[in-house]
Amino acid sequence: MESALGGFLEGEAGTLRYPVPVFVIEHPRGLVAVDAGLHPDLSTGSERLGPLDGPFRVQLPSDGTGTVGAQFASAGFDPAEIRQVIVTHLHFDHVGGLVELPNARIVVQAAEWAARNDELMVSSGAYNPDDIAHGHDRLEVEGDHDLFGDGTITCLLTDGHTAGHQSVRVRTEAGTFVICGDCCYLRRTLLNEHLPPFGVNRDRQLAAVRRMARERADGAALIFGHDPAQWETIERDGLTTAI
Repeated sequence: MESALGGFLEGEAGTLRYPVPVFVIEHPRGLVAVDAGLHPDLSTGSERLGPLDGPFRVQLPSDGTGTVGAQFASAGFDPAEIRQVIVTHLHFDHVGGLVELPNARIVVQAAEWAARNDELMVSSGAYNPDDIAHGHDRLEVEGDHDLFGDGTITCLLTDGHTAGHQSVRVRTEAGTFVICGDCCYLRRTLLNEHLPPFGVNRDRQLAAVRRMARERADGAALIFGHDPAQWETIERDGLTTAI
């Protein structure tokens, strides 16, 4: 997508073109997705954005190859075999693709789910109730949550951006990675503690950024929410380039 840089870093001028990433994790007990990206309807038109049509400019291929289902299939994964999808939060660019993951259980913070009909979030277009109205099974968690009880995939409460935002720590043989989600949009967000102008609780946003800094200090590689420079190196060199 493309939108104002000032929406990521308060006070900055210009625009930013950035990735909308989704992830799949291979675990012995089934495939786990993290986030679901944009709704497939946005491949052919922007009407679904409602009030955000204009401020946000979606750049999904019109042939449908950019949606979560197509992306997973191209990597050799059957979207119908995704057993769980951890949603960092309910913004439209993180849950729109749930429609293409029909058999997944949604793993969401209870506080985030409780806010799904928040009047301001819905009227602004940030939350689209239709994105989550597909009858998925749901696991609501409160705070940090070890998904399988083995330390491999852990939901980390990093609220502030939204009422129940969560990040995801993944421990692998290759190292530990933290999928930050939108609690930490960019590398500059982390290094300069430069927050966006929008969020439900600024103090909690800052606390979440500082939590990501501690994860990094403990040896985790961070994957930022929408950092185009980082994503370019990841696409070229793999996750070893994560900070």
